[in-house]
Amino acid sequence: MGLIAVVLTLLVFSRLLGDNPAYRLAQYLFIGVSLGYAFVVIYHHVLRPSFMAILVDSANPLRLLVHLVPWVLSLLLLTRLSGRQTISWLANIPLALLFGVGAALAVGGALLGTLLPQILDTIRPAGFDPVQMIGSVLLLLGVIFTLSYFYFTIPRESAQGRVVVFSAKIGRWLLMVAFGFFFAGGLLTYLTALNGRLEFIVGWLRSPFG
Repeated sequence: MGLIAVVLTLLVFSRLLGDNPAYRLAQYLFIGVSLGYAFVVIYHHVLRPSFMAILVDSANPLRLLVHLVPWVLSLLLLTRLSGRQTISWLANIPLALLFGVGAALAVGGALLGTLLPQILDTIRPAGFDPVQMIGSVLLLLGVIFTLSYFYFTIPRESAQGRVVVFSAKIGRWLLMVAFGFFFAGGLLTYLTALNGRLEFIVGWLRSPFG
């Protein structure tokens, strides 16, 4: 198993030399194994339990209806495979439900997980600690400057417009710094993964089976 892992790692590293058949082979293996694993998980944790629940609750019309609705929506998705406009439009029904629920969850997550905590931290009393007071003031100014960057409706020729333009420039730099931190965090994650794979290869070469 160690040899297989090393070979696959080297095949992935071959992408540094450009697109080549070795890298595509590793890519196809990864996608195939991932799809196979996903199918097995879906079968054992979704399809099979749902089908068994239908058999168990077949005598209860209400519970049977609850279990049949996801199956009907899934079958409607398969109408896209027909390629016929007369029936393929039925797939829009489950897709609309999927995108609607996904958008609602995304908006709710953004409000409760990002915007609301940001607002609460902005209006939180600073207390009597000088360091905390300075941090609260900087946080409030940073929020105002960043939001002013997205304020485009005020005329730029007026006095208020010039103030907004000045604060928008500061907000732009704050956004660039924040994006720089995010990029650095992502790069650090990739470098950590690369270091882990290199340590694995070196450790395998030093082992008795290397």
